[in-house]
Amino acid sequence: MPRFRDSASPISTEAVTPQSVRALIAEMLRPAHFFLAANLTLEWQHVPTEDQIWEIFQGRLLDPAHTRERRSFEAWNIVQAACGLASAPEPLLALKLDTVAGQLHVVRGVDSYVWEGYDAGGNVYQSRERRKWVRELVATIRLDRFADLDDLRDELRCQLFQAVVGTSRLPLSSVETPLPSFSFGELFYCYRSAAPEAPDSVRGWRGLVMEMLAPCLNPREQAHLLETFLHATTFAEMVDASAAFVRRWTELGRTTADLSALLRTLFNEVSLSPYTDLVAKMLAFLHALEEGGVFHIEQVVDFLSYLLRHIGRHLTAYDLVVFHHRGANYPDALLLDAVLKEYVAILERRPELFTDAADDDESIQGHKRIRRRALRQGWLLRRRYEDHPVPDLPTSPGENRRVLPPSHPRVPEEQITQSTQRTRRLYAGDPLSHYLKAHVAEVLRQSLADLTHADEWREMGLAVFLDRPLGIGKAATEPDGTLLLSAEAFSVSIAEERMRSLDLPSLPDRPAVHGLPLDAIGGAVRPGTVSLADARRAAADFVFLRSTRSSVRALLTQYDFTPLMRRFRLDDVRGGADVLIARAAVGAGLVVYDARLRPRLELEVVTQEGYASRAGQEYPVGGLRVMRVWEAVAGSDALQAHDLGAEPIRVSPR
Repeated sequence: MPRFRDSASPISTEAVTPQSVRALIAEMLRPAHFFLAANLTLEWQHVPTEDQIWEIFQGRLLDPAHTRERRSFEAWNIVQAACGLASAPEPLLALKLDTVAGQLHVVRGVDSYVWEGYDAGGNVYQSRERRKWVRELVATIRLDRFADLDDLRDELRCQLFQAVVGTSRLPLSSVETPLPSFSFGELFYCYRSAAPEAPDSVRGWRGLVMEMLAPCLNPREQAHLLETFLHATTFAEMVDASAAFVRRWTELGRTTADLSALLRTLFNEVSLSPYTDLVAKMLAFLHALEEGGVFHIEQVVDFLSYLLRHIGRHLTAYDLVVFHHRGANYPDALLLDAVLKEYVAILERRPELFTDAADDDESIQGHKRIRRRALRQGWLLRRRYEDHPVPDLPTSPGENRRVLPPSHPRVPEEQITQSTQRTRRLYAGDPLSHYLKAHVAEVLRQSLADLTHADEWREMGLAVFLDRPLGIGKAATEPDGTLLLSAEAFSVSIAEERMRSLDLPSLPDRPAVHGLPLDAIGGAVRPGTVSLADARRAAADFVFLRSTRSSVRALLTQYDFTPLMRRFRLDDVRGGADVLIARAAVGAGLVVYDARLRPRLELEVVTQEGYASRAGQEYPVGGLRVMRVWEAVAGSDALQAHDLGAEPIRVSPR
């Protein structure tokens, strides 16, 4: 079974009993495992018997007004003190033990604005908005699925961590998003097996670095710890704080390359909404790393280049016209602006990092061309969205129902739903022409000349779309934590439109880009879920090129394809290079294509046995069925088809 943290030796092999579970809960909820900002005060409560209105429907905890069912729990509650409400709020975090059902529920509370009905008299019922704490079910842990207390400990530290930072890097529902107190750097959870018995929580960035940054953390924990560290550090402290972080990082045996990877993981995991000063803090952190000699300027440039290309592909797929609540939630555009300005400032100081020199070898030329690519793509998108109408603050309907600090007042609802009611304009009074200085103009000119390269032409219309195909067996509104896959797609119409925006003619010999057309890819069966078919809303001529390497790696990691690979010649698919995983156009299956976009595997999700979750990964218990295989023929380019429909091969979760 997957683990949240690797463990060379288990802490405890004690059996899972009601008594051992109670002791484990008390241990894992100790204040020493929590980072708290100075302005946040929490109270820990143990309630031996707690009678609650309680019903779970399709994976969600119903509002007490919508059910009459009651359950009795033993509860461990963490309550935010001085919340300013007349009645006692829901706990910020809670563990509720149901010994009769053998279940442990992880629950959190979110201070929100909700609508409720009321009797206005005269047989008239109306609705009104009020503020109250809303309960959200993060996870239900079935105790009988754990062999010993160490496995349960690993799962519980994962779920408590996710209760704070959100259950998914794609926050489509409220429980998938971080708690507001985490988004503003006030709260973080990090279980420490060797935490002292002291009753106090960790405070300040020094405590966060010295006491919580440990070698056992998994990459997500490290990334969100760095996020909390940046929030907790003032700009005036950044030089000293970054030096302390690097010292601790080095003590753990990590390198500067690992630190670059950590920054990338941070921006793959982070939820930028609500939009805070996190991006500005990240740029200040990079400055401090460069000034301290930890990063060379080339490492800073390459990280910013990665961010610009990453944002560019995302906004090509999910633009601010059709997606993101029609541009109501626009933190990516603000990130683009901040990163591009930093990139341009470095370019003006160090143009030789971007322009070709006579003695550059082929590798260095390719590296510089990628840096120019980042500038071109960032420049195109930044210019496209100048004066785009947006709400006063980036937000979504769900986020706008949360109670946030005074620095983030509520946005009028009509600004979210009606673009005509928006008075703010993106980048107003700050046109890109102000930044078109001599060196920038020259590098942009070279980046346009680069378009004769196949990779550069493809980047002009390249997008990355997301898909969750394994959740097909879930109910329409049920939370979905199954694998989030991503794939690259290209649109020639978008590339041509961008050429026209640059006043460039169409390339006379533009490189051909071959891909799988949209009519060969199926859409989402469940409403409100992401799928590769969303590309139809962005441009009708998108063709899919390949799944991202991380997606292929995730699928091969979660499922054991070893027996299948032993039986059939599928080495090129197992290698994961340029493999495309897409829903079948007909039916509910998945098709795995090779680098030449030939179908090699046809899979079905086994949904009859339901879903399980472990270490933050949800998966169908029955795994996958292999229905068809197209096997490579030795010494030939031909493929041999095998129809396994009568006796499909089962691929089980690891």
